[in-house]
Amino acid sequence: MENMENMENNQNVQNTNPTAATSQQNPPASIDVKALAAMLEARQERAGRSALKSYAEQTGLSVEQVTAAVDDYKAKQASAIPADVQARIDAQLKAANDRLLAAEVRTVGAELHIVDFDAALRLMDKSAVAIGEDGTVSGVREALDALTQSRPWLVASPAPAPSGTGSTGNFPRGSGSEQADYAARLLEARQSGNQTLAVSIIREAAAKGIALR
Repeated sequence: MENMENMENNQNVQNTNPTAATSQQNPPASIDVKALAAMLEARQERAGRSALKSYAEQTGLSVEQVTAAVDDYKAKQASAIPADVQARIDAQLKAANDRLLAAEVRTVGAELHIVDFDAALRLMDKSAVAIGEDGTVSGVREALDALTQSRPWLVASPAPAPSGTGSTGNFPRGSGSEQADYAARLLEARQSGNQTLAVSIIREAAAKGIALR
């Protein structure tokens, strides 16, 4: 008798919970992600068209004009180089251009008998100097010509002609104006802090028998 009552109770429980029985018999269907994504994209596209139309009405422009402006903006954003990458590119380009300019100054400076290429590079007017995309440097000769006019001490003095008198072991003595020129060059080199140039001037003067301090 007791067993029969238990069986009836179990049947009543099953009858009062039809959802549980159904869920066990019918598992949930899988999600069609592709179809869902397509629906969301279509919805976003409709919302975008609506926003473009509303903006066009507010500004008095056509939908085509607004669409073209948005497409142009997106294209520029897609092709834009990140700021940190652009900074590295600019730094590398500047370093390459500096090397090209220094090399050109040395080449032209040697032709002009300039004694200190580093000083010439630092002091020359670079406003008219240009470096092409192919690496060609222009304007250096003109800039160095102008520089040597204002700072003649950058150019080596021509070697004096051998004296017909006196022994070969004696150095020719420089004139007073030549000694003054060496002294002025030495003073300017020291004031600019260019010790290398100062030593070079002292040695050049000594070779002519001019003592500088």
